[in-house]
Amino acid sequence: MKIKKIYPLTLSLIIFSACSTKNIEKNSKEQNLTLKRQSYQSINLNKKKKIKKIYPLTLSLIIFSACSTKNIEKNSKEQNLTLKRQSYQSIDLNKKKKIKNKDRTKQIKNIKKEKEPNPLLNIKPKEDYSYLKGDFSDNFLLMDFIDKMVLEHNFKREELNRIFSEAKNFYLKPKIKNCTSTIIRVGGAWDRYRNCFIYEKNIQRGLEFWDKYEDALNRAEAKYGVPVKYILGILGVETGYGINFGKHRVIDVLTTRSMMGDRRADFYTDELEKYLLITRDIGIDPTELMGSTSGALGYGQFMPSSYIRFAVDFNGDGIKDLWNPEDAIGSIANYFAKNGWNRRIPKVAVRAKYKGNRFNRLKTGYKTRYSLSKLKRKYHIIPREKFVPYGKVSLIKLPRATYDELWLGSPNFRVITKYNHSTFYGMTVFQLGEELEKRRYGYY
Repeated sequence: MKIKKIYPLTLSLIIFSACSTKNIEKNSKEQNLTLKRQSYQSINLNKKKKIKKIYPLTLSLIIFSACSTKNIEKNSKEQNLTLKRQSYQSIDLNKKKKIKNKDRTKQIKNIKKEKEPNPLLNIKPKEDYSYLKGDFSDNFLLMDFIDKMVLEHNFKREELNRIFSEAKNFYLKPKIKNCTSTIIRVGGAWDRYRNCFIYEKNIQRGLEFWDKYEDALNRAEAKYGVPVKYILGILGVETGYGINFGKHRVIDVLTTRSMMGDRRADFYTDELEKYLLITRDIGIDPTELMGSTSGALGYGQFMPSSYIRFAVDFNGDGIKDLWNPEDAIGSIANYFAKNGWNRRIPKVAVRAKYKGNRFNRLKTGYKTRYSLSKLKRKYHIIPREKFVPYGKVSLIKLPRATYDELWLGSPNFRVITKYNHSTFYGMTVFQLGEELEKRRYGYY
């Protein structure tokens, strides 16, 4: 095919189209291949149709249209790619939203689970008590004691390790001042001691206790021969009729005193052994009971050895329980009876006359033993009322503010002091009991 003449406009269009095709070739090889194929196809078609004459303008238009269609294809492909990307992004966003929603639902469920009490979740993991922990973890005396309790009394080692791992060193705790150290120092030593126990509120508590447990008190007096008033005297001095069983854990006191070098360590080791036996028999956790600074227990404040020897089941329920008032009443009366209480002696103690205000001529105290006739004849110490002691008497001095009171104690007074080895203690129990009897029956 022969083209005789090419016009300038046509030439410029051809050059423009060529430039555009070069740029397209640079951008993508695939587009160039497609362009060549299409151009060859168009040439072949033209040959087939045997077009005799092609004008320059028509040729430039054909080339321009081919380039424009390729640009449109390119744009459409790019648009398709962007659409695909957007669709993928939207799918990802939806997935993320779904995941977030799932996480939120899980969080809500977890919160609900936390709010709802689940008994299985509240179960604490068991502690390992295969070895000793706490304040006594490196105490070899205690380790030997545990070995003994396992071998001789069939205790479980893990249980004993748990008990003593919870025990605290009693000596490291702040000291609680007793009544005699905090009371205003007015009068003599006896006045200060007496006023800690014999005061109006305690007397009223004693009278109420007497009314409430009169039957048990009368049965105890009939069975053991111990007057009701002295049983009440013990209960009033020891625990205020049950309002104060002690401010210290018994396991802390006994473990510390037995394992930390106390001068009576052997005594307290024996008490600790018996305490563990008692709590096992009555089914009480030994770490829970409160007692005195010496480890005494219950209404009557029995030491564990006294608990085993003298406690009785006075209410017939099959258990010797010194935290039960009736069992405590019977046990105190039994303690007195087994320690030599003589029901024939009418009076525990009487006040005596002597010359002077202060008495220093003879030794005094609950341990003393004097013949009443000799005191009368040689020392002119005379009872102020009729007194038949049925044995030797104790000479008791009670220091007051300006003078000394002198009393004569019968063998039954010494029985009371076996409960607590103190002259002041014995006289306080005696006088509190006498005061309760006077108030109840109205005679003075």
